[in-house]
Amino acid sequence: MLKKLWTHYFIPQEKNNHRATLLKPNFLLFFLILYLLNQSVIKTLVIIKPGILGYSSEITVQKVLDQTNNERKNLGLESLSYNSILSQSAQKKAEDMFENDYWAHNSPQGKTPWTFFDASGYKYSVAGENLAKDFYNTESLIKAWMNSPTHKANIVHQKYKEIGIAVVNGTIDGIKTTLVVEHFGTPLIGQIETSSTLTNDSQVSKSSGVKTGNILAGNSEKLISPLTVSKIFNSAIFIVLVIVLFVDGYITIKNNVHRLTGSTVGHIGFLIFIFLLMIYNQQGSIF
Repeated sequence: MLKKLWTHYFIPQEKNNHRATLLKPNFLLFFLILYLLNQSVIKTLVIIKPGILGYSSEITVQKVLDQTNNERKNLGLESLSYNSILSQSAQKKAEDMFENDYWAHNSPQGKTPWTFFDASGYKYSVAGENLAKDFYNTESLIKAWMNSPTHKANIVHQKYKEIGIAVVNGTIDGIKTTLVVEHFGTPLIGQIETSSTLTNDSQVSKSSGVKTGNILAGNSEKLISPLTVSKIFNSAIFIVLVIVLFVDGYITIKNNVHRLTGSTVGHIGFLIFIFLLMIYNQQGSIF
């Protein structure tokens, strides 16, 4: 029984018109429907069980600080000094996004990045903000920022002297996520020196391990990551189709089979589509 199923679905032969059944249009459509169904289930879970999905992250304030300064050093620029007041500003911005459920530089209530600079008491001559969410590691986060002209401009801005960073966990649109906020600035002449040396993340993430509103910092809860679910599902479809296409092509060439059914170009196009979906789903978001 299993052998018949294997040969019918995976092996081109006379019974399936010399085209593996899994490569026929109706089965390709079936795979596409499975993908869309998977995405729908994820969205439904967000509505029914808000907070059950989430991204686990190994990003820390120290890593973001070090790698941001490494990018500046690579271009011959001075390192940015860690500033505790700027970090408070970044922390307040992250908390505000969680509390008001938005993802943008400007809040629905009209708050701008400068609102948080001012509220923290940081007097600046120039300032800037980088935002990111849903990244698993610092390397991919910094790479995404450096690949974006506007975010890179903040990281390598020659007029910036100081930086504040917040890495905060919380829930946006029903999904638990990690927000990373960078606040850049240069203090006005005469402002009290607020720079300090960052020795551990607790200097910035003061709410670590404490639940404040809907802000969850230092959360060790096991989460089901929609990123992982989509990655595994899309990878499984991609691998199956690659194997079937390889076997189909090999047997067809070996047996010198001439056929009028199906299109190899179409199959390759479908595989490229699945591959692009996999790549897209692996990326975090920057703003």
